[in-house]
Amino acid sequence: MKNTILFFATLLLAANTYAQDDPKSRAIVDAVIAKNKTYKSFDADFSSRLVNTASKLDVKQDGNLKVKNRKFRLTLLDNVVINDGTALWTYSKKTNEVSITDPSEMDETLDPANLFNVYEKGFKSQYVGTGTEDGVAVETINLFPLEPAKKAYHTVVLTVDKAKMEPKKVVMKYKDGNVVTYTLKKFTPNAEMVDALFAFDKGKYPGVEVNDMR
Repeated sequence: MKNTILFFATLLLAANTYAQDDPKSRAIVDAVIAKNKTYKSFDADFSSRLVNTASKLDVKQDGNLKVKNRKFRLTLLDNVVINDGTALWTYSKKTNEVSITDPSEMDETLDPANLFNVYEKGFKSQYVGTGTEDGVAVETINLFPLEPAKKAYHTVVLTVDKAKMEPKKVVMKYKDGNVVTYTLKKFTPNAEMVDALFAFDKGKYPGVEVNDMR
């Protein structure tokens, strides 16, 4: 679940380390950031795939993320994570339990509502090249953390829709051999969403066990 949130934080990277970036990758990152900073909300359907050749892992799953201002709702298989602005609710359908924590305790790199500024520094970028994916012209950039010893991953590969200047795919390469690929299936910026989507209604989960950890 944390990896999925990190993916959405990575979608809108803004590496503020100009001396570390090549001009072409810098221009693409700036264009993506400039466009996405105009979004007050978005609704995204995505797919993820975890592969580890050594462990013979190949796990696929679909999810949805809704973000409105500082609030978000992430749905992934049997799990739902909701930030209603005052509390972070993490619900598991398998156990019918929900944990409540303080959003301020959340790592800023894992906060989807913090997309537009969380990566203003800490990465260097490298232009890879152009290509096509599903008939769409794309450009690809590699991103490397400036403090790799503090990260579980060593490389992030960001693929951008060249015409729309919107992220299309992210590949995260971890030090333990895991490679996680996230692909946006549908992205709707400035989507109309009711506030009720960002509230956990215990009445809709009969018998739910509530663990308030605040």
